[in-house]
Amino acid sequence: MWSAESRDEQPLTAPSGLAMYVYDWSSDGKQLLVGQESSNTLVLSPTQNARGPSEVWLRSASPAANSERAARKIISNPEYDVYQPHFSPNGRWIVFVAIRSQPTLPESILYVTPAAGGPWIRITNGQHWDDKPRWAPDGKTLYFVSGRRGFFNVFGIRFDPVKGKAVGDPFRVTAFESPALMVPKYIYPVELSLTQDKLVLTMEKRSGSIWVLDNVDR
Repeated sequence: MWSAESRDEQPLTAPSGLAMYVYDWSSDGKQLLVGQESSNTLVLSPTQNARGPSEVWLRSASPAANSERAARKIISNPEYDVYQPHFSPNGRWIVFVAIRSQPTLPESILYVTPAAGGPWIRITNGQHWDDKPRWAPDGKTLYFVSGRRGFFNVFGIRFDPVKGKAVGDPFRVTAFESPALMVPKYIYPVELSLTQDKLVLTMEKRSGSIWVLDNVDR
């Protein structure tokens, strides 16, 4: 943790070989939603191992000596890698994306789960690559990046924060359909952020040319 007042840094975890990614703060600023590799190593062969799937942990945002012991795994499934968790504005729900390998293409589905723990509530159908879910400031809409029309674009879907379920079908927000300005196809580093009336999105311009080289035999 870095302090804007003292400009000092303090570690919140002990050094680890497991990859960790901080995604969100709790509304009171006391806890963090962290994605991290499972500590369960998968044995692929006598000479090859792989990390277990990515999980979501709730960790203290305090640099206290015992904060690591209070860390709690809250979202995991051995069949899925879980990424991009974010608290709803009222702190009651967590949205995340769950990814798993399939015989043809990887499956990417958005889910919501109660922040206090509970079942996964499916938001998207898994027929397209849906990623980077974000809550609207009022908690009644979920925005996300989706490749459902060839190019990645931002879509939204209404959410009932009382009943905890999606309402209606996804609707399109942006219409970028040209390499002259597009959401990168390599979706991993793409990020999305929004306010009441503005949206910030990672974009790229892509171009290519074919050239003829003369006099190659000289």
